[in-house]
Amino acid sequence: MNSYWSSGDMKPTNVPMSLLTLDLKARSSGSRGRDLIANLETYLVNLLGAEDPLAYALLLQSDEPSNRQALEEFLEWTAIDDDFALIALVALSPQLERIASRLSWGSPSEDTVAEVLAQGTSALRWTNELVEGERVEFVLAQALSKTRSEQRRMARHNVPTTRLPVDYDEVEQEYLYDNLAVAFLRGAVEQSVISKDESELIERSRGDGVALNTIAADLGVTYETVKKRRHRAERKLRGYVVTSKVTP
Repeated sequence: MNSYWSSGDMKPTNVPMSLLTLDLKARSSGSRGRDLIANLETYLVNLLGAEDPLAYALLLQSDEPSNRQALEEFLEWTAIDDDFALIALVALSPQLERIASRLSWGSPSEDTVAEVLAQGTSALRWTNELVEGERVEFVLAQALSKTRSEQRRMARHNVPTTRLPVDYDEVEQEYLYDNLAVAFLRGAVEQSVISKDESELIERSRGDGVALNTIAADLGVTYETVKKRRHRAERKLRGYVVTSKVTP
């Protein structure tokens, strides 16, 4: 297991995410930056007009469909070069930061941030085996689920990490819905993608942070029933986002 807490080899994942950007900035200057750009061009990477690696990573942070497509394509090559992996981590850092925040009541420790980065780095080694459209999702899902598993394991061994949320083992992966807008949900209801009840369920649990077991008690149904309802609704939303190229 490539974990920050269980591995002795913690570079480059034992630093805050902002320092990764500073590291990439240093690597982007001078001849090293030019060589890295030339290396990216060798693999026919779409640089989106960027002239240095840091600018490229920052462009990949955009939710624009063309930039997201470029990130998906770029992740095919991250396993072959550590500098490529660093670019990918910087590109994904806003989403990885939200995962770390979600796993620690909004106040992630350095250990939690490092673990999220370690698991994200590990996932980047396998993105070349995935088809386009799955790679970003895979890295974020691995960073979330593997870090949560490590936190749970450390808690059992009385290793202090981060205070765990009350519904820690009940919450599904929510990396796709961190910034889910009410207007987006309403649009999905108007397009008959999801029902009004499904929209309210997602808004309460994802937007307002109400635990699913609380919602289940309010509705007079079981936790598993509510969980399945939300899973079905979000699966429909996922298809809506992909086919319509809309941005939540």
